[in-house]
Amino acid sequence: MKIDYLAVQPAQYAATAKVVQQAFASAAHSDHDEHNLIGRLRKTPTYQPTFDVLAATSAGEIVGHVMLSKATVTTQPTAAPGIAVLAPLAVLPAYQGQGIGGQLLRTVEQRAVAVGVPAISILGDPAYYGRFGYRPASQFGITAPMAIPAAYFMLRELTPGALAAYQGELHYDPAFGIA
Repeated sequence: MKIDYLAVQPAQYAATAKVVQQAFASAAHSDHDEHNLIGRLRKTPTYQPTFDVLAATSAGEIVGHVMLSKATVTTQPTAAPGIAVLAPLAVLPAYQGQGIGGQLLRTVEQRAVAVGVPAISILGDPAYYGRFGYRPASQFGITAPMAIPAAYFMLRELTPGALAAYQGELHYDPAFGIA
């Protein structure tokens, strides 16, 4: 089956939200608000449409979605901008296990590299994201702004050595509701 990976258009916002909601409906480690989160992120001043990507079949059915948003890392004495946060990565249950999630991730990573994003942070399953080069953020001296097992708070440098200048706490976009 041929899958296309394309930037989301405003007319597709509702369809991508539905895909995200369905993908996370039975997820054990979810607040089941991911579909609303993408709507909030799209309304922020830092929203970048190039980092809002869908996966669609040749028939036009949207079967997956991924989004990156901007984050900062508190360093002393200032904040270092530029790191991206992946949230969420979603594939409809009937299409999972076919490599669509991995290709969505690679697609958004390529787009991030093209504009100089140094790294991507993910809260997720280390067994899955580890396959794509994500490692515990603690290995880079970066901490989460909330209590979470270290293995699930991961980063991947998109440019080798790019995280050497980033140490401290990661701060998500306010749309996440994380203080």
